[in-house]
Amino acid sequence: MNKQLFRVHPIMIPFFLFFYLSGEIAMYVLVFGSLLAHELGHLLVAVCMGAKIQSCTILPYGGEIKMEQFSKLSRITQVCIILGGPFCTLLLMLFGMLVDFPQANIFIMIQLLILCLNLLPIFPLDGGRIIHSIFPERYEELLGFSGCICVIIFVISCFYFPKGLVFTLLFLFLVFQNFSYWRFRKYKLAFDWITKRA
Repeated sequence: MNKQLFRVHPIMIPFFLFFYLSGEIAMYVLVFGSLLAHELGHLLVAVCMGAKIQSCTILPYGGEIKMEQFSKLSRITQVCIILGGPFCTLLLMLFGMLVDFPQANIFIMIQLLILCLNLLPIFPLDGGRIIHSIFPERYEELLGFSGCICVIIFVISCFYFPKGLVFTLLFLFLVFQNFSYWRFRKYKLAFDWITKRA
């Protein structure tokens, strides 16, 4: 495994700054802890299924795990690894519902937001990755759809500024991510094709 297994993407800085300036330190801790737990769910399933982990980057919607030859794994294995994060988030949400503790309502709300956000059929969220794992040949269509949806949600969130600032930043980031994936889509498709036949 990579010595620098866990990384925090620079995009997290404005999110944490927003929580800090708004005086929501507890929210900051709960969000970051929840994102770590979500990624831990992916990692545990990946390790149990024999996948080789290269790195795990924490992002506002969860994270991004890089594995060696992920596209070479069976579709069932890929989907199980992807669902590991949402399943862990679901367990945390159930824990918050069953155990009474300070900030339990906020804790449950955070898990619900992370869960719902991650299961949206948008790449590179978990929902989009599941679609890609099941229908890898529709990668370009998925990127086009994801980019359009992210732009629409970004524009809508701008009407709720500054309350919707977190969603504005998040979906703006996703717009740029999808644009980046679109630019290099041919290289990824070629790499996946070579990897599966290696």
